[in-house]
Formats: sequence, structure tokens, C-alpha cells
Amino acid sequence: MATEHQEELTDIVTNVLEKMGFSASVKTQVTSDGIITCQAEIAENQNLLIGQHGINLAAIQHLVRVMLRKRVGERTDIIVDINGYFAGKREALEREAEKACSEALENNISVALRPMLPYERKIIHSHLAHMPSVTTESIGKGEERKVLVRPKPTDEVSIA
Repeated sequence: MATEHQEELTDIVTNVLEKMGFSASVKTQVTSDGIITCQAEIAENQNLLIGQHGINLAAIQHLVRVMLRKRVGERTDIIVDINGYFAGKREALEREAEKACSEALENNISVALRPMLPYERKIIHSHLAHMPSVTTESIGKGEERKVLVRPKPTDEVSIA
């Protein structure tokens, strides 16, 4: 289903960036889990599009997701990335999640990560979801919301 929306996504991202005054090379592909990833390469002023901690890019992604849904009539999972920012950010967040997981398990304590944006917390939760020995939870409010990683009690851990 996602493959049929690739051309629509490419068109929307190209038009949004052009209307914002940016020229970009835009390519899409579908991941094995059905998410359409859209990579936009721009030559200059990428920081304006990405924003502090990726907040502008997250807003662009949200806008593009809404536009795509309106155009195709259904919800589609997408990732819009500019010059590989989200890909690098994902790798760093996954390393941070693994470090917190190790610390929680080694010391049998709950580990609170730094405050994060919603998309960053989602990456942490998704990355650690496959770990049978820990659980994650978002705590706090507003800009202070963060992920708490804690060991599961031994009676909850399933043995594979």
C-alpha cells in the first residue's frame, strides 16, 4: 500500500520546500516495515529547515503527513529527513537508550533520560520495546517530559 504513495510524498515534499524557498533533491523508499522514508538533500541553509534539536523538521514532517493524508485519503507512516539529520539522530538516541538500559539492568534502578521532544521519546520507546527485561514510560509534563527506563520485576520477564 505504501509504495503507491511514494510519488505523492515526493511531490508534496518538493512543493513544500520550494514554497519555503529551498531547492532539494527528493528521493523516497519504503522500508521493510512499510514506512515511506523521504530523503531531501539541500545544498545550503539546512539549519533553518532542521531547527534546534530538529523541531522545525518535525513540524515539516507533521505538515507533510497531514497533506499526504488529505491527498490520498488514508493515514500513511512517513519519515521526512533533510540531509540525513533524522537518521543520525535516531542512531544517537538508540545508543542513549541502550546505555540507559544497561545502567538500569546492571544497577537494578530506574534511569531517567534527559527531556526530549515527542518524536525522540517515540524512538526510545520503540527501540527498547523488544527488550524483555526493561520497560519504558514517559514522565513529566511539557518541555520537561522524558523517558524513564526501568528493569521489569523478575516475575514479569519472559524467558524466550
